[in-house]
Amino acid sequence: MNFRLPVIFCFSLLAGATALHAEQYRVGVERQPYLPYFTVEDGQYRGYARELLDAFAADQGHQFTYVALPVKRLLGDYLAGKLDFKFPDHPHWKTRQKQGHRVHYSQAVAPYTDGVMVLRAHVGLGKARIRRLGTQLGFTPWPYLADIEGGHMSLTQSNHIDSLLRMAASGRVDAIYLNPRVARLALRAAGLAEDALRFDPGLPHVDGDYYLSSRLHPEVIAAFDRFLQQQPQLVQRLKAKYEID
Repeated sequence: MNFRLPVIFCFSLLAGATALHAEQYRVGVERQPYLPYFTVEDGQYRGYARELLDAFAADQGHQFTYVALPVKRLLGDYLAGKLDFKFPDHPHWKTRQKQGHRVHYSQAVAPYTDGVMVLRAHVGLGKARIRRLGTQLGFTPWPYLADIEGGHMSLTQSNHIDSLLRMAASGRVDAIYLNPRVARLALRAAGLAEDALRFDPGLPHVDGDYYLSSRLHPEVIAAFDRFLQQQPQLVQRLKAKYEID
């Protein structure tokens, strides 16, 4: 009995140390369907990002609460300190609003492409035919900003991806600026043919990555980076599951 007490005492100390480092955090996320990366269904955050962030939280002994907000409100609440983390984020997004705030970004979490989706018959016809461009509310179609500001294109925005898809399919807009992976799944969910709209790789588009960011907890961002480096098989398995890679 006397020999077992020190062992039990040591385990108690370790358990106490783990509990001291366990934290509860609020992760700000976008309240919109954006599969395969993420979506909110019945109040629950789901998709690739949820599984990856949950795996990290479990590994560290943390608890993440996902706060889903409209895209425009999300950044304001985040910069006001109401949220511990933001996903997705990118160093080049909303740089003017972020001025004066030191934001810490993780390593790349998931690759993305944002580009123009057009009717199948219009693939390869060039940019000049696009007079009416659609995109999501709160999104900036960077490669076409000069055309929009110069009056060569008009911009239509909507909160709902399925509305944008139907606008493009019916010809109410000439093209939509969207992530092709997201558009493919959204077409299926809307009951439209997956090839009703196609990504035109010959038109200006952006290739990049989504990041996890924090203003308040750079040490957790560093731990998340280590987790990504130490768990490549997990990351790859989730990317394959959600057809992101």
